[in-house]
Amino acid sequence: MMKAYDRILETFQKLDTSRIKQVGRLENKDFTRDRKMPFNDIMRYILSQKGKTTTMEINNYFKEVNKRQDRVTKQAFCKQRCRLNPKVFIQLNHEYIESFYKNSDYKTYKDYILTAIDGTILEIPNTKELQLEYECQSSKGENVRKSARAKVSGIYDLENNIMIDSVIDKYTTPERPLAKKNIETLFKLIGDNKKVITIFDRGYISIEMLIFLMDMPIFYIFRLQSGTYEDEKNLMNSDDEIVNIEINKSRLKKINDKDIKARAKQIGNINVRMVRITLSTGEYEYLVTNIPHDEMDTSEIGLLYFKRWGIETSYDIIKNKLCIENISGKKKIIVEQDFHAQMLLFNMIEDLKNDANKELDVNKNSELKYEYKINVNILIGTFREYIIKIAIEENSEKRKRMYEYMLEEIMENLVPIRIGRQFPRTPYHGRNKNKLNIRRNS
Repeated sequence: MMKAYDRILETFQKLDTSRIKQVGRLENKDFTRDRKMPFNDIMRYILSQKGKTTTMEINNYFKEVNKRQDRVTKQAFCKQRCRLNPKVFIQLNHEYIESFYKNSDYKTYKDYILTAIDGTILEIPNTKELQLEYECQSSKGENVRKSARAKVSGIYDLENNIMIDSVIDKYTTPERPLAKKNIETLFKLIGDNKKVITIFDRGYISIEMLIFLMDMPIFYIFRLQSGTYEDEKNLMNSDDEIVNIEINKSRLKKINDKDIKARAKQIGNINVRMVRITLSTGEYEYLVTNIPHDEMDTSEIGLLYFKRWGIETSYDIIKNKLCIENISGKKKIIVEQDFHAQMLLFNMIEDLKNDANKELDVNKNSELKYEYKINVNILIGTFREYIIKIAIEENSEKRKRMYEYMLEEIMENLVPIRIGRQFPRTPYHGRNKNKLNIRRNS
């Protein structure tokens, strides 16, 4: 079985192959001439960015690869970068995911790959070009400046902390079509012979979505919004029942896909399992699922839904620790390069964290008050410090030794696991947190 080290190293080694270079070209003539900063250097540079100014990033990168005398100007670098197809990072990430599910001892929940789908809004540089490309967050009141924003949707493995697929699109794109793309990509990457459960938050359920999932080898759990399927809720005589959802004219009008609409007319109704959960506040929460009762009972369905919080935690890491919103340019191509590169980096870091936590479990001290886990902040900083040096090292023994040094530093900085801690959400309002004109210079 491969470990995180093997997958990470394999990914960086692919940057030297003609196959990946071809994926990274926007045109066939791109990256054909010998330059001071060739294709593999540009790729490593983007994956190792630390949120500083472009000039500082270039200077630091060339120091790390021991080619300081060959460093390029900011203008030359930006010209080269605009020739790089962002799809190369998607390809590398997909190959990383495929390798993870083929060659690792990954965790499951009762033999199911347990996933969650959710979206988030990304701050991007608020330029006219990006306002047109990604559209704007709706502004309230007169004379309020519009803000360019992008919508992201991801499908996340809750047991292994891996973002299996992620897409970035216009701010106004509905969540459900993006979720469909996530699910289709999931099965392309892991195959259709694996058992999967996917958890959805409020707003995702619809007749169209339920019919779409009927053809997928997947179990689902949807949380219902207040006011959704109220007639069906009121007919429940217990906390767990099979209910019939009628596809009436008003529900049929909301289906956009022609093939799904035709099928909806044909079947007329859908039978689903509806589960009612009583919250600590005394309020009811309603879940819709197709998991058979003999697979999981009422209480287990409720507990399983709350595992969905893992995808919220992943977005917190991606935004506030990887700082994915600290975009390094003003063009759409730069936004997409940064986004997909950071998602690949996120999976590498989580893969490495999983291996480190497994090692902690083996060597844990039973006399300690708390169990401990890896400090993600330290992990990200240490990974960024070492990874390029490891990637360019040709001597396999030295490379392995550097990796072991990195792992030692990571495992020296732990945080206790305190069960049951809760923190209220504090939504951010206002202008962008990250501005191009105040990027760090040290």
